[in-house]
Amino acid sequence: MKPYLSLLITITTIILISCSLETNSADPLSISTPDIGVTQRDGYLEITAPKGWNSFKTNKPISLMIRNTSDKQIVSDQDFDARIFVFSGNKWIEVANKTVYSDDKITLDPDKNFDPTKIKGIFVFPDIADYSIPQHLRIFLVGTLIERGKESQKIATYIDLTLSP
Repeated sequence: MKPYLSLLITITTIILISCSLETNSADPLSISTPDIGVTQRDGYLEITAPKGWNSFKTNKPISLMIRNTSDKQIVSDQDFDARIFVFSGNKWIEVANKTVYSDDKITLDPDKNFDPTKIKGIFVFPDIADYSIPQHLRIFLVGTLIERGKESQKIATYIDLTLSP
């Protein structure tokens, strides 16, 4: 009887520990990001983080490639008004971008056929509190549509990345 009681206690303990671990960590992709005050729209900007350009390490900058997939011009600041969020404590927390940019505006022309001359690149370097643990990032980039020769509405899109130590 004693071996069965020990086995029952061991199994119960393992189940309780695994259940508590499961409920303490949420999937970052299932948690919505705080409102950034700009309409998020598909079909305007495409953001990628090419593997050949990045190490995906927590202590290194991130290189992003931006392409205008719409039929309108998009104008933006050099930093694309980048907003960087880190997933921590089951919520998204905004962090600073340590990269410095010039004040010049850039224009993205429509690029339906992947023309390399119409693609822009940007570096971001998130100010992460702990470089020794994996980090889930959500990076928003913002641009302004040009309609009939005038700036009309701001649009945004984002990319999710995981960085490792």
